[in-house]
Amino acid sequence: MKRLKFIALAVVLVVSAAFFGCDSVVPEDEGNLVVNAFFDTGQPLPPVRVTRTRPLSIRLSEPFDEAVDATVLLELDGVIHTYVADDSRSGTFIPAPESRSVVATAGARYRLTVETQDDSAIARGILPSKLNLTDIRISIADEPISAVFVDTLDIGLDSLNLRLNASTGFIIPVQVSVSWESAISDEWIETRLDPVTAFASPLIDFFFLPSQVFPENNALAGLDGRRTWSGVYAVPVDSREDSLPEHSLKVTLLRSSEEFAQFATSRDSPARREPVSNVDGAIGFVGGVSIDSVRVTVGN
Repeated sequence: MKRLKFIALAVVLVVSAAFFGCDSVVPEDEGNLVVNAFFDTGQPLPPVRVTRTRPLSIRLSEPFDEAVDATVLLELDGVIHTYVADDSRSGTFIPAPESRSVVATAGARYRLTVETQDDSAIARGILPSKLNLTDIRISIADEPISAVFVDTLDIGLDSLNLRLNASTGFIIPVQVSVSWESAISDEWIETRLDPVTAFASPLIDFFFLPSQVFPENNALAGLDGRRTWSGVYAVPVDSREDSLPEHSLKVTLLRSSEEFAQFATSRDSPARREPVSNVDGAIGFVGGVSIDSVRVTVGN
């Protein structure tokens, strides 16, 4: 009887050792494949970034080369274009010499494939219509208005009182209306107003509209077939008697797909580690865009 108990105990120990031994094996973390490329309608084929995220096993203080060896091919309207590594930029692939004069045309279908020793990634899409700005109108407020500049949010641990570190001042709002030629109704638009003079407080930028992402079909349509969007930014001044200081303003419009809209609206999300990806087998974004921008001088 004692011998049977000993044998049973030995079997349990062997099985336990095998079980816990297998459980303690941690799969090797090699990082995630990252692929990024933006095909601009009417422009030559762009570079493609192919990298790998830093594995958790490599400390931030240790050197890490994010570049990977890869085969990159682009099929554009049935024609295959080969990409080669750019020796001057680690992790960047550029079109082979025979494809560097190729232009990405509106409506072209593309399929980008990336093959590494361990991974493969594919991205597909259609290049958007060419975007053309046709008109910009700027309206400046007649006089400065009072504003509250909030720099930080301080929550007291000893009470339930909420304290705001704030100061008062004056701002001059500037409204910018932009018009462009309308296109396919299912495409999306991203707008950006980038003045050289910017707010010291991100809270005020939040309440104004310096940038937006929206379906193009939602923009105001004119009888001439053009679409219009209006945004607002503001410039801080010292007093109510001050006039708007002369400054440079860059107005940018970008047309793309709904997938780009998801990427654009998620790239600054604090709840995400990385933006929404449209690449199968990797993280990152590969998509067609059309961009038009202009820089103007704004002032009295």
